[in-house]
Amino acid sequence: MTKLCALCGENEATTKDHIPPKGIYPKPRDNNISFNTIPACTSCNNGANVEDEEFKVLIGLSTGEYHDNPDVVINSIAGTVGKNQKIANQIFSTQKNIQANIDSKALEPAVSITFDGEKYQKVITRIIRGLYWMQKGIAIDCNSKISIFPGNNMSHDFASSMMELMNCLEAKSLNKDTFVYKCVFCEGGTSIWGMQFFKKHTVFGYVQ
Repeated sequence: MTKLCALCGENEATTKDHIPPKGIYPKPRDNNISFNTIPACTSCNNGANVEDEEFKVLIGLSTGEYHDNPDVVINSIAGTVGKNQKIANQIFSTQKNIQANIDSKALEPAVSITFDGEKYQKVITRIIRGLYWMQKGIAIDCNSKISIFPGNNMSHDFASSMMELMNCLEAKSLNKDTFVYKCVFCEGGTSIWGMQFFKKHTVFGYVQ
């Protein structure tokens, strides 16, 4: 029996895609991590390379200090930026000097960078599709709408409501606890997702 792609549910799965993207783990990678994969067609897998490159930089910048070896993360980001002119232009053209609360209550100098929201949403959407397949054994209907809510871009009340829901759910972890997610399946085929990368970067998703 032909195995269908976990992401589109239509084409034959001839490759494997990493969920979450393997690129967010800088080289040299931990040999003890069994990176999680799902069956995917060539179209869904190869078409994600551009989004994954920018997502790798975003996750590295937002979680670097929480890695065992932050220097490796910095070198990986520098290598990507040096080879990818589009990402380099995105960073240098949008960077702003700001004051932010980083490790203490006091505001400290920091740099703000704006990333392509559409690419970010595509990566998170693909992750949710992969996780859904892992949980249900089928792909999300291609007509389903998936809404993405980054944790740092939500109203206080909405964020509190989502966290209250997530606190009631069992956590599932992948790749040696570097990626943790929770989900709840509701009536009518909807589902709600919460994900955290490297115990720092949080994002939610709603499938309807």
